[in-house]
Amino acid sequence: MKARRILVPAEMTGRELARRGFALGLLTALPLAFYGASSNSGSDAVITGGIAMAFSIAGASIFVALTARPVDQRLVLAGYRPYELLLGRLLLLELFGIAVSAVFSVVMVFGTGPPHPWLVAAGVGLVALTSVPFGLAVGALAPHELEGVLVLIGVVGVQLTLQSTQSIAKVLPFWGSQRLLQHSIDGTVSIGAAVPVNLAYAAALFIAAAYIMHRRAPSVIPRVR
Repeated sequence: MKARRILVPAEMTGRELARRGFALGLLTALPLAFYGASSNSGSDAVITGGIAMAFSIAGASIFVALTARPVDQRLVLAGYRPYELLLGRLLLLELFGIAVSAVFSVVMVFGTGPPHPWLVAAGVGLVALTSVPFGLAVGALAPHELEGVLVLIGVVGVQLTLQSTQSIAKVLPFWGSQRLLQHSIDGTVSIGAAVPVNLAYAAALFIAAAYIMHRRAPSVIPRVR
């Protein structure tokens, strides 16, 4: 696999993000507003702000996945494989996620003063890591942006209303991140297998996105003959 096959979709993703700069600004401001509104609840605001950050990164990933569909067909005709396109997007979107998570970590560490600031950064980073494949999977499955955004709001919204000890929270994609963030403000809360489960969830979401793209590819590939 040539590096150029990864860099081309990564560059296209960067251009798409730059084109949607205002929308990305709003998507980043939304979870910051969640954090600010929950600041009167003390250290728990870190959990709210960290999980809400998924709106920004997963939202950007959904937009990129949906708007790239027509281009994907042409790239597949040119010889690109679906997983190469996804890897390129994953690379650029994770870089975007790192930048956003760094901003959130600084704001929440200085705004709340949690006892374990590095664990806050780790929890927020895990949210970013999971948000990208989650957004790519939703973007691959949803027919339009509206449906994709509604799925995002539903999943993240439900996760925000749950405690990490509840059974339903454990089957949602950001449970491991939620558990890690909770541990950062309360050391008596055990992390357990939360982080490996979260990483496995992220990998499964990426595989799901690749499978969906692969299923669409055969309808395009025969035209080459």
